[in-house]
Amino acid sequence: MLLLIWIILFAGKDKTIIFKNIPYGTIRLTDSLYIDKQPIKVRDYLEFLNDIRNSYTPVFHDSISKMQLFNLPSEIGYHLYDSLPMDSNFYQRMITRTWQTVGNEKHIYATDYRLLSAKHYNYPIVNVNYYQIYEFCRWRTDKVKLHYAVENKTLRQRKKYPIDFEYRIIKRKEWEKAMGTFFEDIGKLKTIESSSELLNLAKPYPSSKKFTYNSRNAAEYLEDDIITIGFNWIDEAGMGDVSYMAFEKPTDWVTFRCMCEIKTDTVNIKPEVNIQQHNVIQYFSQEDITQEEEKDVKGIKAEKAKKKRKRKR
Repeated sequence: MLLLIWIILFAGKDKTIIFKNIPYGTIRLTDSLYIDKQPIKVRDYLEFLNDIRNSYTPVFHDSISKMQLFNLPSEIGYHLYDSLPMDSNFYQRMITRTWQTVGNEKHIYATDYRLLSAKHYNYPIVNVNYYQIYEFCRWRTDKVKLHYAVENKTLRQRKKYPIDFEYRIIKRKEWEKAMGTFFEDIGKLKTIESSSELLNLAKPYPSSKKFTYNSRNAAEYLEDDIITIGFNWIDEAGMGDVSYMAFEKPTDWVTFRCMCEIKTDTVNIKPEVNIQQHNVIQYFSQEDITQEEEKDVKGIKAEKAKKKRKRKR
């Protein structure tokens, strides 16, 4: 009985959109913000690089923005790639690199060895710069939008998924909200470390359905060239303390994860046309409809004229 009363009084008041499928790999932070459960892995970044080799370029981004939102043929991606040459310069700029020692202690700045070894596939991607993170987010946005447009055949189906959205770099305030929201799932440091030695070393995260962050794992890049380097547990205050520092250059202990922001949906579904009414209208040309309207007007004038004659008599 109480359940029935609740349904009658409150059903329909919550206007929060529940999507059929939230952005893959993310978890809800707010109604419009979905944060990655874990940092971007090496295997995720390799997928990005492989797509560039198949001709994905920033030009592809412009093409995606002009496409329809639904009922795209599954081979559309191949056609787009065929029409664009591979941008080798773009590919080279997206490769993560690091200083390595070879031979007789010779130092070279070469492709990060993590990209070349299968044993590192589940490690967080490191040695990334701002430009690489930015382009990865744009690529991810494009690929998800393309996937939604192919999977959904009608606009009504498409509306069950986010329409206008983008993956982007996380802001500091958003990160702090995540630290508070997922407080119980965060691997915290029990005491504030007084040592200046960096604790963050990139290591694999175990698969999880929850938000995962460990203060001893790789630090994470945030907007405005800052990184979050830990989450200390303050016993005296019974709360957490997030630590930050400036991001100066790519390093092997800084990774990133994405934020998916869902924006206001301005796409409206047109009301369904009455089939019977539609069939009647389609048999008349615009000229025929105009003539019929004129006849109606003349008929009304004729009736008025008859009434005037009767009054005179």
